[in-house]
Amino acid sequence: MSPKRCFTALAAGLAFALSAGTALAQTELTVIVYGGSFEAGWKKAVIEPFEKANPGIKVKIATGLTMQTVAMMRAQKDDVKIDVIMMDEVGAAQANAEGLYLPLDAAKIPNMNQLYPQFRIKGDPYTKFMYVAQALVYNKDIIKQKPDSWMAMWDPKYKGKIAVPDITTSHGAFFLLTAADMAGGNVKNVDPGFELLKKLKPNILTFYTQHAQLAQLFTQGDVVMSSWTSDRGQAAIDGGAPLAWTIPKESAYIIDSTIGIAKGTKNLEAAQKYVNFALSVEAQAANARHTYLAPVNKEVKLPPDVAAKLPVGEGVLEKLKMADWDYVTTVRPQWTQRWNREISSP
Repeated sequence: MSPKRCFTALAAGLAFALSAGTALAQTELTVIVYGGSFEAGWKKAVIEPFEKANPGIKVKIATGLTMQTVAMMRAQKDDVKIDVIMMDEVGAAQANAEGLYLPLDAAKIPNMNQLYPQFRIKGDPYTKFMYVAQALVYNKDIIKQKPDSWMAMWDPKYKGKIAVPDITTSHGAFFLLTAADMAGGNVKNVDPGFELLKKLKPNILTFYTQHAQLAQLFTQGDVVMSSWTSDRGQAAIDGGAPLAWTIPKESAYIIDSTIGIAKGTKNLEAAQKYVNFALSVEAQAANARHTYLAPVNKEVKLPPDVAAKLPVGEGVLEKLKMADWDYVTTVRPQWTQRWNREISSP
């Protein structure tokens, strides 16, 4: 072989070796992502552009409901397999109380400094990455006039036509708190809420536990009204369902969600880059467009057609209520037992 050909072959071999070494060195980051339409939108808004910007990191998706995720964090605390955790705050507060998070470092995750203050948590164990609103969702083909109060669900003409989120979901806790607020109670006095929900029982067809379950009930016409979330309601509307959603005059709770890094992760740098990207203007704006998630980054400017589908705009965020999840976590087992005994039982 000539010296020139020998050199060419050597160079090609070296290039291949370097390429293989790069591939072998690629970090695999495992993250929790909610399923269904959320996952499809998150891939477009976050994962695909993140991987493009960080070719040395491959993102692997795991799924799980909030309480399942907390149990997983406990089980893996000595050998972490899932690096970045996404879940509702009712679970995040519990996981934080058990010391399962590695606190976020704003120096490594600088987009945290662009968040609205109410979406950062004291000590930064995790942070909020989006919010939607609890919403009164209804079939507009059957209910011609937009309801202005949650009490529309109690109207006797909707007997057997109402779905209620089960207490095992975070939405169920929001609905109990809403009932308590309307009846003169509060988070530390839910007795009035339970009494009001007892009066709703004749109208309740079922207690839903999955978004897909409620969407199907609406599609089939079995249910005409429910407490749902603005993003899921809007997704159904844009999918062709004859639905509409509103935030009633009594207001509604913010349903925000958290993102954090598992204590003991073996991929800290990659995890920090991922969380920072999820909080970026780019990703936040894309999530608003693809998955109807309202941004928590105050630098995001949404086009009017996107903003119209979200609980955003002047004064909207300020009017929404925030639940005290640190307290709710301590009493939720008692709420669940009472709900099963007094509300969901025949």
